[in-house]
Amino acid sequence: MPAPHSITTRQENSAIHDSVFLRRAYHSSTVLGKRVYIGGGECSYSSGGRTVHQPSDALVSIDLSEDWNNVSVALHATFGSSGAGALKNGGIWVDEKKDTLYTGFAGISSSFGDGVTSAQGLWSSSPDTSGGGLWQSLNGSTDESFTTRPRAFGGQVASGDGSGYFLGGMQPYSRLVDNGSSHPDPVRGLVSYNFSTKKLRSMAVSGVSTEGNEQNGGMLYVPNFGDHGILVAMGGEQMSGPDNNSRNLIPFTNVRVFNPISNEWFEQRTSGSIPKPRKEFCIAGTASNNHTYEILVYAGWDGTLGLTALPYDEAFVLTLPGFHWTKANYLALHPRHGLTCNAVGGGQILTIGGVDTMQKGSYSAAFDTPDPFTQGLAIFDLISLTWRDSYSVNPDSYTPAPEVHAYYKTNGRSPTAGFTSPALESLFAIEYFTAPGNSNEPEHGNIRALIGGIVGSVVGVLFAAFLVFCCWRRRVRRRYQETYFPKLPTLASMRNPSPKRQRQRRLPPPGNWSGWPAAPGASWEKGGKKHTGGLQEPTAWDGKGGGIMYYHYRPKRFYRRFLPERVQKCFFADGL
Repeated sequence: MPAPHSITTRQENSAIHDSVFLRRAYHSSTVLGKRVYIGGGECSYSSGGRTVHQPSDALVSIDLSEDWNNVSVALHATFGSSGAGALKNGGIWVDEKKDTLYTGFAGISSSFGDGVTSAQGLWSSSPDTSGGGLWQSLNGSTDESFTTRPRAFGGQVASGDGSGYFLGGMQPYSRLVDNGSSHPDPVRGLVSYNFSTKKLRSMAVSGVSTEGNEQNGGMLYVPNFGDHGILVAMGGEQMSGPDNNSRNLIPFTNVRVFNPISNEWFEQRTSGSIPKPRKEFCIAGTASNNHTYEILVYAGWDGTLGLTALPYDEAFVLTLPGFHWTKANYLALHPRHGLTCNAVGGGQILTIGGVDTMQKGSYSAAFDTPDPFTQGLAIFDLISLTWRDSYSVNPDSYTPAPEVHAYYKTNGRSPTAGFTSPALESLFAIEYFTAPGNSNEPEHGNIRALIGGIVGSVVGVLFAAFLVFCCWRRRVRRRYQETYFPKLPTLASMRNPSPKRQRQRRLPPPGNWSGWPAAPGASWEKGGKKHTGGLQEPTAWDGKGGGIMYYHYRPKRFYRRFLPERVQKCFFADGL
């Protein structure tokens, strides 16, 4: 590590020694494998008695395969990314199947330092085992929209199940308003990028109050519910007004849920200790061994700097599928905004950076105070709802806090007021949770393959049972026909029987049927009423004197019956 006073270049300030480190903010971070990756954003540090503010374009990683605290932790920085990562308010997508990171799809250049800009387009990195890896341009090999459309920033970013997502956000400053100031334009809708097909898709958002107009909020991909996971978005603000100069905070009383299979949006009401509206907070979540999913919402602000921001140093946990908020009980001391956080196993949430919300003044003033968390790193424990400065290598499964358990014990696995729609309830009825000790990210492919095998086996058994039933039914019907409906001889054979037919009585000549109608359409009277018959001449006696085999015709229907002699006349006289 270079001496503290020698840190002057843009690339070096992403892995600053803790003795001179001040702040890190408006960066992006994610987890891939056994490492946390931090990219972009802005940093500040002390050098020669002055504060230096610089953008960060290095890719920094932290090892999660060994224990550390925020003093002993080693930050591995990779340089030479040609400005690809020098963006703030951007994001990082993760393709876990290919161990690849993506950036450049969102963000805006920093005004700090030498004002380095990032080329328009999409960039990727496949880090090695030590966390190193350069950003490589994908321009020319992926969707051209990354280079032709304006690059948004300040939106909600998430990725999972082979796709990356970007919700809402803003477009760069495009015009001046009457007073000479400029405001960015809001972006509405959801953008998704398929890592396999390399296609970018823009979708309108309907069915929720924000209609996709969301900035500086939070969004997570939750893999444990739905056939292919869900997106959960919350908080932030909405730009409005003729000059987009009005910012309305979005309350946490409702959260938005997206089903990526049906492309449906839902809005679900929450309960419990609901956070005050805020923006630029951090959000991260993880699955528990109780088949629930807990989401941490920490810090943020309402847009006002100074002492009034102190109460925003608070942490809340939203549990799914109950949609119930629990607030952590600790003394507010260090409000911050522009930070990120990530689940790192065992119910631990790593929080990274953030500027000092209590510092009034210029934009850079919030970077000038030392972060009370060394290197800007701290761990929030979802089990105890407390803070600590050390990370421990743990299994990915964890037991939720007692407050979370208490909610489900009282209310069951549903929101207090119920789900807002049957479709949303059905979505949360589909669950994928791994056994304790396995990855927090359920392997949907393996699970679905197992389910497919089970379903296929069941279908096969049912089909075999159906075939057996059909064979049995055919045998029964054949036996029934042989008993009650033997093969009828012809009239000629009945009048001149073969030796095999000797037991069968000869038929009388046609027309001599003891008063029965002799042909179809014949009529007769009985009980003072005229009846029209459809009786065709009997074709064979049964040979036992007990009845007659006959055919009977009616429109569109054909009957073949065997009746005892004692009911034949009554039967035909009354008609079928």
